Amino acid sequence: MINEFGIRLKSARRMAGMSLDALAQKTGGIVTKQAISKYEKGMINPGSEVLLALARALNIKVDYFFRPAGVSIAGLEFRKKSRLSRKAEDQIKYQTIDFLQKYLELEEILNIREPFVNPVSNPVIKNLADIERAAQEIREQWKLGQGPVPHLIELLENKGFKVFEVPEVEDFDGLSGFEADMNIPVIAVCKDQDLVRKRFTLAHELAHLLLDFPDAEKKKTEKLCHAFAGALLLPEAVMKRELGEQRTKITQWELIKLKGIFGISIQAIMARAHNLGIISDNTYQSFCIYAGSRGWRKQEPGEYKGREAANRFKQLVYHAAAEQIISFSKAAAFLNQAESEFDQKVLFVS
Repeated sequence: MINEFGIRLKSARRMAGMSLDALAQKTGGIVTKQAISKYEKGMINPGSEVLLALARALNIKVDYFFRPAGVSIAGLEFRKKSRLSRKAEDQIKYQTIDFLQKYLELEEILNIREPFVNPVSNPVIKNLADIERAAQEIREQWKLGQGPVPHLIELLENKGFKVFEVPEVEDFDGLSGFEADMNIPVIAVCKDQDLVRKRFTLAHELAHLLLDFPDAEKKKTEKLCHAFAGALLLPEAVMKRELGEQRTKITQWELIKLKGIFGISIQAIMARAHNLGIISDNTYQSFCIYAGSRGWRKQEPGEYKGREAANRFKQLVYHAAAEQIISFSKAAAFLNQAESEFDQKVLFVS
């Protein structure tokens, strides 16, 4: 029978992106990979010396192994480059689960959890018209008007989404899913990626969480999620006001202006113009060829001077520590910090 310790050990190892052999080596040979495998399967339990060695090798506190492993994510959707390895996928998945588990534990301690409500009354999506309807309804329900959304992560956090920023993983953009038992939406996004791409990824993952694509194969679903991201970030009314109902050519200056205001890439703006019928198939194809020849898929002109950071979880940790609802040791563990590091960041103002 797989025991709780074995589940937590396997989770910690996958979070660290380690194989059984790599973990055994990291302990300095105190334990073999065969023994670690038996621990994970619940066949045997380690002694205190091995337990400490495993915790040090995995850069976690010993009490991590004994916290309940009661969180799972259903309907997981990855947005990634094809070269992202299965090992890296696993690592991101387990890091996200760990973050979500700590987040839900903290909300339970503070007694502040609110039920998630989908703002889209009819989430069934079959075509681009349904995408426009859904994006507009979200703007209306969340009282966004027709202007830019300057802090998309903050907006999502305020609406009940748990947003995890994944550090330093190449070839990964984002993932999304729901906590299996409590129907709580979670989005993981690459922390240090280009800001405009980060915002588009967040909006793309939002589509996976809020919308239903019953008749679409995966490739079409991804295209519709792309379309939704563009529709949410840059409303139809604004597009047609700024660019007109129909165009044969659009200048780079116009595109850079919209990018700087709305935080959406030039390529996504042109895809949106194509979806709305503002430009023709030929004009859009010509643009794609031009953008490719200029290297815009890696770096395009224009700049968006905004900021996107997930702060709610950290804010709740500091709140709970300041009010002595949790200990500094517990707060540091929530933030994956040493207690001494956490102490240095705390300033009480009375």
